[in-house]
Amino acid sequence: MQQAMIDRRLEEIIQKVEKGTMKMSEQQAISIAGYLFGTGRYKQAENVCRQVIKLRPGVADAHSILGVALNAQGKPKDAISSLKRAIKLAPKNAAYFSNLGEMQRQSGNLADAIVALQESLALAPRNAQAHNNLGIARFDSGNMKEAAECYRKAIELQPDFAEAHNNLGNALRRTGDIDGAIDAYQNALAVRERYPEAYNNLGTLLREMGKNEQAEHALRKAIGQNSRYVDAYVNLASLYAADGKDVEALRQLGEVLKIAPREKRALILTARLQCKRTNFAAAERACRMVLTDDPKEAEALTVLGMVLHELDRYDEAVELLAKAAELAPSNAETLNLYGVALKSVGRLDDARAQILKGVELNPRMVGAYANLNDLVDYSKETELYERLTKIAENFTSNNRELVLPLHYAYAKALDDNGEHAKALEHYIAGGRIKRSQLTYNEAETHKFFDDVKNVFTADFIANHSFEGLPGDRLLFIVGMPRSGSTLVEQILASHPAVYGAGEVKYFTQGLHRLRDRFPSLSRFPEMMTELKSNQLKLLGEGYLESMYRNAGDARIVTDKLLTNYFFVGMLHVLFPNAKFINTRRDPVDSCLSAFTKLFKDDMPHSYDMGELGRYYRQYDALMKHWEAVLPEGVLKVVEYENVVADTEKEARGIIEFLGLDWDEKMLEFHKSSRPVKTASVAQVRQPIYKTAVQRWKKYGDGLQPLIDAIEKP
Repeated sequence: MQQAMIDRRLEEIIQKVEKGTMKMSEQQAISIAGYLFGTGRYKQAENVCRQVIKLRPGVADAHSILGVALNAQGKPKDAISSLKRAIKLAPKNAAYFSNLGEMQRQSGNLADAIVALQESLALAPRNAQAHNNLGIARFDSGNMKEAAECYRKAIELQPDFAEAHNNLGNALRRTGDIDGAIDAYQNALAVRERYPEAYNNLGTLLREMGKNEQAEHALRKAIGQNSRYVDAYVNLASLYAADGKDVEALRQLGEVLKIAPREKRALILTARLQCKRTNFAAAERACRMVLTDDPKEAEALTVLGMVLHELDRYDEAVELLAKAAELAPSNAETLNLYGVALKSVGRLDDARAQILKGVELNPRMVGAYANLNDLVDYSKETELYERLTKIAENFTSNNRELVLPLHYAYAKALDDNGEHAKALEHYIAGGRIKRSQLTYNEAETHKFFDDVKNVFTADFIANHSFEGLPGDRLLFIVGMPRSGSTLVEQILASHPAVYGAGEVKYFTQGLHRLRDRFPSLSRFPEMMTELKSNQLKLLGEGYLESMYRNAGDARIVTDKLLTNYFFVGMLHVLFPNAKFINTRRDPVDSCLSAFTKLFKDDMPHSYDMGELGRYYRQYDALMKHWEAVLPEGVLKVVEYENVVADTEKEARGIIEFLGLDWDEKMLEFHKSSRPVKTASVAQVRQPIYKTAVQRWKKYGDGLQPLIDAIEKP
């Protein structure tokens, strides 16, 4: 009760002072202004100071308190002006210089801040806070060594100065003194138990050291002490993301976005994770929120460019990544992704230049070397080969995501230089890592092949009650990866009457939507015996809508998703006038080419020679089944070796199969500007070459497990 009466009386006095209706001593007014500032009543502190200055313009403390009150209200320019006036009136007051220096630092005027803080310390050399502030200014200007010395001086003067210990940790971390940084953070926490910033900084450092368990503990302590600590949430999400725990990472990011819906780091990391999970709509949305607030945010432009590239929106992707590269010319990731996008649209020289810039900026960005594989011949790039060799032979990391692409990149370089046996060792090592990351049940997969054949018998296909959808524009190109399918589609798409849609997933997406709409349906292929005509019609019409959306009036539209070989029977029932091409290649060459590629999409059978060879036998048996049960003239086999030996003859055969007129442009397929995103992106920009035929013979006995698996039932 007594305190309330005092507060009311004080409020009356303040109101009278603000209005100028009460006279009091200069010192009393300054005391009240200081009290108001200390209790967070910045506007009232300002008003009292202005009354004092109005009556006595030469009172330095009034200008000083006015300055800090204005700064607290987000008016740094006026605040600095007031502090400078205070200093002019009292040039020996160290606190004025210290406050001015901190305000200038916050405003980004680091040089002026350092001068002001040095002036403060010249007047009061034992001011620990001023030493700490000078350290912060030097840290912000990039001078970590001098920043650390300032923090150490502050700690010497005030050993229990928790902020100085924490700041020292930040500076030492940047200089690479990891042990010293950890000691500094620990010292801060020894002084102050409740210190979320120190826990966050320690957790971030532990994450960088690969000590994920300890890092998680520290970051959770930070969040426990401050449930609205955005940085700690984002750092914890980054920890989970790096550990492959995407769902948990997204959960933490969701907490951030409840607190700060437009937090840039959280939105960009969300976009990266959603892109990884192929939730491209959510990824695009997150990036565009960042870019709405800051159209020049280079990282958001980079991630959005990556998302649009995944969505086959190539021109938009190239445009965004070019802008990102202009804004952040030293960002290796941006240059690498820009190069990948340029490669997809056929600008191979530009792509090579950008990716090379990226690896020069960050030699440990080893995944970029894998992107260079089909753009360089390492036998002609001696310096690049030597650099990659040095990296490969000395690279150490516990992060298998980094080591994995390095094996494939170095193996390609060894191949180019004729060291095929050593190259195979690296392909095998890379495959072993990748296989360990994937789930693959070989028995279930082989059963699936059998189930498809058992459902789609010749009788079932010939006598199915669904009459099918009209139209004869569709061509499905199927086959094993690296069997010449991209080459065949590129040759065809060079014909003015053909639109090559590429590896689209419209049909499998349609199947998922159908089962979502009709939960009683079994999985494929069992569903085929349950589907009603109206459901088949829904599936077929939805697929056609997607396929023809960008095809214009093309006479033939190609779908080159290779694994449609599972659905050939169902596709024939839906579209009885559609045609199919099965691209084949020497089985060992085909499997070897797949084994030596690090695919973007998971192909879990491709990373072990035995599994790959046995899978090939299953694929081959299924395609022979389709040849036996489909009507004559529906499916054509195209042999890669024949296309290489006599391209025109094979191209004419395909055109005749499709009922089109011959066009000479098909022989200049490599000049097409049509975007390509498959593993053969660079090969189809070149004229036909024959070096890939019988490639497997270079590797000797090392391929025997693959040969045995292909040949032995």
